[in-house]
Amino acid sequence: MSGILISEYQLFVDLDGVLVDFETGVRRATGKEPSELHPRRMWPAIAGTKGFYDRLGWMPDGRDLWEAVKGYSPVILTGLPMGKWAEPQKRTWCERELGPEIPVITGMSRRKAELALSWLEENGMPDKTPILIDDRLKIKEPWEAAGGIFILHLHAAGSIEALKGLGILT
Repeated sequence: MSGILISEYQLFVDLDGVLVDFETGVRRATGKEPSELHPRRMWPAIAGTKGFYDRLGWMPDGRDLWEAVKGYSPVILTGLPMGKWAEPQKRTWCERELGPEIPVITGMSRRKAELALSWLEENGMPDKTPILIDDRLKIKEPWEAAGGIFILHLHAAGSIEALKGLGILT
């Protein structure tokens, strides 16, 4: 394990589209692709699906990414839809699949940078640079504006290579 991550950086990992296969879950719940659904129709359908987030499967290469980063004290940083129904389901999934010791931060996606910086401050690590692995490009600008490093997740191999390029993984 490289000591650089422990001393200078804190790794944050998104769930949906990175570790968890959200799109397959949407197809299973609605019979349609997420891109075919207006958000006003998709979110109520998902919210009405018992245990939607809790029952999602891994992305095909999600375990590969997790195996590569789990020894570096990653924190899950995941966005939530409106309402209170999704958070306990996401926490249950994380506890079961990743382990109860993995910190999980939830909140509105647009606030990810703020949530990460608050978590670092609260945990006595205000000087660490946050690194986020996320599949949503619109998160990049606010993340980097807050001083973080953003890795656009397209597949596990690419994210692992990006971490190697930063000298975090060997």
